[in-house]
Amino acid sequence: MGIDDRDYMRERQRARSGSTRWNDRAGRVEGAWFDPAIRSFDYQRGRWRGSRRSSPVRYIPFALSLLLILIPLYGEAQRAGWLPDREAAMPFPESGSVTVASWAMHEPVSSFLTVETADSNAVVQLIDPTTGRHAISIYVSKNDRIRVPVPQGTFRLRLIEGQKWHGPVRYFGSNTSYETAAELMIFAPRAGHIIDLHRRPDGNLKTRMMLSRPEAL
Repeated sequence: MGIDDRDYMRERQRARSGSTRWNDRAGRVEGAWFDPAIRSFDYQRGRWRGSRRSSPVRYIPFALSLLLILIPLYGEAQRAGWLPDREAAMPFPESGSVTVASWAMHEPVSSFLTVETADSNAVVQLIDPTTGRHAISIYVSKNDRIRVPVPQGTFRLRLIEGQKWHGPVRYFGSNTSYETAAELMIFAPRAGHIIDLHRRPDGNLKTRMMLSRPEAL
């Protein structure tokens, strides 16, 4: 093959291969082994390397931990009246007064409930755990202690607390703290319970925040 023929073949090969080059000494065509199209292949492990992007799943434990901290702080802010509330306050009912459902008036009243409040006004409710019906609501002013007779039976205790009273429909407005006791309470004849609403680490009244609003009385 002459020099002209050799140059012709070289130019023809370059036109065909595009990303290859002619190696005169080795006498072979060498490909561009590490061009961008194949750099992501791991030759040592025989697999393709994906892009290293952090998965959102790794942040779930952190988000849950943050949520467990923020929920109690939100309830504390409501009880203290820190959330915006521009409506005029109404007089809070007399401490120790009650609202009793019509069906509960026919139940025997031989038990009692003692409530001691902290720095928030409170409405303590007893709810029928089977039907979800309201039985009795007890109004207790802040920093007070009262004892009232209640129907005997098994009830779910719910706590509604706040500062500015807006009536039995809106309760404490945007600052309505609404919680439910984790365990049912049994009110036996001539017996009762004492609940202290001062929050403390060693308290034995376990509650959880309610996501819904309390029903109007």
